[in-house]
Amino acid sequence: RELHEGSVEQLFRVLAAIRKYAADLAKILDEIEGGSYVGDSIESVLRDSDSGQLLPEAIAMLGTLLLILDERIPGPCRERSLVLFYRCTVGTIRASDDYADVCKLFKSTGRPADPHIASRTLGYPETYFARFSLCPDALRLVIGHLQTGDVYGAACHYPLPEHRSHSLSAQAGLLYVALFFQVETLKSDGVAMREIVDRHFGDCWVVAYALGYTADLLAMWAPYPAAMQALSNAITASNVRQLQDQHLSRLAKIHEKITEYLTEGVLTEEFVSCKTPALLSCLRQANTSIRWLLLQPTTLDPKLKAICVSSAQIKEQLLGALVDTALLEEKIKSLLIPLVARRDTDWQELKTEASQAMDDLAVYFSGDHALRRNVRNEELENWFRGLQQRIDELGFASQEDLLVLSRKVSQLTTALEEVSHYHEVSQQPQILHFLADARQLLQRMLRTANLSEDVLRTIETVADLSYAWKALGAYQHTMGGLLSASPSSVKGLRALFLKLASVLETPLRRIRQSGNSAQDNLVSGYYSDRLVKFMRSVLQEIPRLIFKRIGRLSELEAARIPATWTSRITVAELQGFAEKSAEAYDEVSTITKHIALLMRGIRETDVAVLGIISVEPRSVLLDGLRQELACQIESLLAGLKFGSSSGANFQDAAAPLDALAKKSRALCQSFEHLQDYLGVSALQLWHREFGRVVRFLLHMELHSLLRRRLLPLDSVPYHDSLAPISFPDASSSRAGDSFISRTVAMLIESTDPKAVIGGLHHEWYSSQSVNVSVDGLVLDSLMRALHPPGVAAVSKILSFRVASRLRETLTACRSTLDDREVQSAIQKVKLSIGEDGCRISKIIKPIQNSLNQQFKLLVERITGIGQIMLLQRRLASLLRVQCSLHASLVGEALSILDSAALAETQELESDLLETADDRLPSLWDFAKDSEKGPSPEESQLRVYRKLARAGELPGFANPIRQMLRVIPEGTAPADIEIVLILAMFVHIASRPAYTSPPSQKSPKRRGRSGEATSSPVQEPSTFGERCPAFAAGCAAILQQLPRKATNGLLSLCGKCMQSLSAEAAEGHGTIMTDNAIFVEVLSTVASLLGLSQANLSDYIPQGLLDLLPVEK
Repeated sequence: RELHEGSVEQLFRVLAAIRKYAADLAKILDEIEGGSYVGDSIESVLRDSDSGQLLPEAIAMLGTLLLILDERIPGPCRERSLVLFYRCTVGTIRASDDYADVCKLFKSTGRPADPHIASRTLGYPETYFARFSLCPDALRLVIGHLQTGDVYGAACHYPLPEHRSHSLSAQAGLLYVALFFQVETLKSDGVAMREIVDRHFGDCWVVAYALGYTADLLAMWAPYPAAMQALSNAITASNVRQLQDQHLSRLAKIHEKITEYLTEGVLTEEFVSCKTPALLSCLRQANTSIRWLLLQPTTLDPKLKAICVSSAQIKEQLLGALVDTALLEEKIKSLLIPLVARRDTDWQELKTEASQAMDDLAVYFSGDHALRRNVRNEELENWFRGLQQRIDELGFASQEDLLVLSRKVSQLTTALEEVSHYHEVSQQPQILHFLADARQLLQRMLRTANLSEDVLRTIETVADLSYAWKALGAYQHTMGGLLSASPSSVKGLRALFLKLASVLETPLRRIRQSGNSAQDNLVSGYYSDRLVKFMRSVLQEIPRLIFKRIGRLSELEAARIPATWTSRITVAELQGFAEKSAEAYDEVSTITKHIALLMRGIRETDVAVLGIISVEPRSVLLDGLRQELACQIESLLAGLKFGSSSGANFQDAAAPLDALAKKSRALCQSFEHLQDYLGVSALQLWHREFGRVVRFLLHMELHSLLRRRLLPLDSVPYHDSLAPISFPDASSSRAGDSFISRTVAMLIESTDPKAVIGGLHHEWYSSQSVNVSVDGLVLDSLMRALHPPGVAAVSKILSFRVASRLRETLTACRSTLDDREVQSAIQKVKLSIGEDGCRISKIIKPIQNSLNQQFKLLVERITGIGQIMLLQRRLASLLRVQCSLHASLVGEALSILDSAALAETQELESDLLETADDRLPSLWDFAKDSEKGPSPEESQLRVYRKLARAGELPGFANPIRQMLRVIPEGTAPADIEIVLILAMFVHIASRPAYTSPPSQKSPKRRGRSGEATSSPVQEPSTFGERCPAFAAGCAAILQQLPRKATNGLLSLCGKCMQSLSAEAAEGHGTIMTDNAIFVEVLSTVASLLGLSQANLSDYIPQGLLDLLPVEK
């Protein structure tokens, strides 16, 4: 309920807004029809050019909202949402008075699924539309206006009759929707339907009625007899096949012309201004054929779909023509827009040049010219002066002036051609050349005058691609293939995206006319974002191709320098390597060249402005590389799986780690090899994305571990919508949802205290064989495979598991304390502590044997905690080593900052702060954000949290000394120190017998290749080193308990040591052994807790304290 409350409220607001819009529309129609507006009626409104568009659009908008709502949010979903809205708002101020009306209007309509839409019976969607009553007379007039008129005046942009259906496509969508309000026309008015079909749908039956939404008339009009009869006469299989062949052949011819126009150097300002009609005709032919071939194959009719099926070759041909058409349109507009903008200036300059040319000719024939004084001809001089005056009088201000101008320029041109035939003129080549230039100036003047905004409007109308908002989604794979085959096609695709940006004009035109800037920004932002996402999804093929080549590059082992080479090699070795790797290096060169070509296409592509969003191709490439790199890293980590182990031999755990380390290293090196061509820092990008992937998976794993509902991806702090990560991964199983939980499961299974020994200072190895289970090489493989972020994530999951087990252990302690025998034993121990001279060991010995069953579960819980703590210690040590090797300065800086924070805190808590020098700045002065920042205590808390997070990666924290569960004073189980000491003796009594195998007295280490090496491992010699898990678990529990419990346990341990020492003095061998084991366990606990002899001297006598190997 809480999760969907906001969504259902938003849906109810949408439904209420549609209801209000329908009510307002019905009211305005009734008022116009009733004569509320003096001098206006439905007929007069439709006669006006602007209102004649607005009224049909208003009615069609209501129908479009209803159709899209029923398609995107089905009736049962709407009904459940309305029920949930009622439950969430009833009795509150958010309750709506319109709830009953909304439920009545938007209840389920019984809309069939898309495959069965053609076989439905009468009733949908006319009964759905009938819920919203509109004036019948107004509907008939609007439908008649759409049926016979040219609402948008698009016929001037499509002069050819074969393009009539394309010119009327915008009002055809309005007519399709409006007819459902007047369904009787579809049912029985055969004459009107024949006229509608012949005029609007004679050669196209798939109509676009909204952005990205199309309708197949053969399916939507199937239940209506008159409509289907009219359609069946026009749309037949033979006609469709003929139309398809016609459009394919026309597109092929037009594509050849477009290719010629796109040849470098062809499109110039003069060429465009001269060939404008031819270029517009070419664009009309191309766009009309593209529209037909994009929309009609989406039909739902199986027979026509078989005819119009688009093969891969047709898709490539169509996409190539579409890309080249978009590129041609962009280039033409880039030339025409400045020409139209400076038309008046160019006209004046050309007129001045033509007038000056006539003046020069007049001066020449006057005889006053400096070079030729014997060519005086007063008649020609006066004639050219007359032409000059006529040119100076040329001008245009209206359409009539343009017609007059055309005739005058034609007369002047004819006069100049005729004068060139005069004997005196024709004998002078320079004069002929001058006259030719003058005629060209006059023609340029005429072409310049013909340039207008109408040409640009025609291009925008013809180039509209809003109908293909969703149709182009089926061509996304073809676009990727185009990029793969021709890297330079990035420019063409950029032009296609700019062409697709025309979808913004349809929804924004009326919003901008109303002056609603808020809605303008909202709508343009939505569609611009969708356009950018589509552009990114298409251009993502470039990073995908790059990483495909990188993957191939990482597999070329022959191109890598052998790892066995020393710092000095012989010339023969170098020549032999060069001969063997020649073929591999040729392939490397080919791969590098292909990637360089892809990058050149990106670098040469200009910035694209899609709506209100400016898209930089290089930033798109970088985001694409990040996304593909994240996918590659995610795929590598998802492939990390460990086989089920049998017995105590877990040596195969390192094999998948080594394989992962090898793959990731090869991929990273190949990425670095190409970073100069890509223009990115490959290593930095690798570390950033690897860390983000690991942190995202860790965040999701923690929520899964805490048994919480998985968060939506948008709310996860490490989620990036441009480079999403999936959870669970592809290898999800019972072992874990990601590589982190699977690795944790492997480590816990490999270090199970029941099957392995060691782990305190040495490796874990099997207690029954000589095989090492987890050693330094396994952990090194873990580090090379998962890198520090992965190892730190594994340690984090282990911490949460310890916290969970601590809760279970405390519960087990309380359950143990509830047992009567345990309570009796605790009372005996308490009495023995209070009696003078009584030896406590004599009381504990019988108890530990009788309470073995009661303490078995508790001992297992404590041992399990210790097992994880020892693993965390080794992982923290591994992280510290990596930090000191690869980031020593950062590690030292964090360590110094941590020490400084601790010192400052100690000063704040002591009286030293009062005597401190106020002139010296404190660490917390730098931690404050401003003068009005948080208090010193809040600053301390923030810095501690940041230091704790920063210290996880370098492994600075001591896991055993961490507070994982806060147990306040007084909330700990009573007598828990006695329970722990009893559990300790029960553990010692049930210790497994250990003997080295007779065939081999010391285990052997596993080498890199998996074979056992001859170098022996140092074998643990003491019980504390062989079985340290219980001691580590006790230390972890004591760290969480209040100080009183720790002091009580130490005091009790001191009394036990005195008692055991006294019994050992009597010469009992078993007692001596138990005493030594007890001392070892106690010393291990003290060492893990960091207790020195000074801390233990209050509880243990000095003579016995010297036996403990703890710091002084």
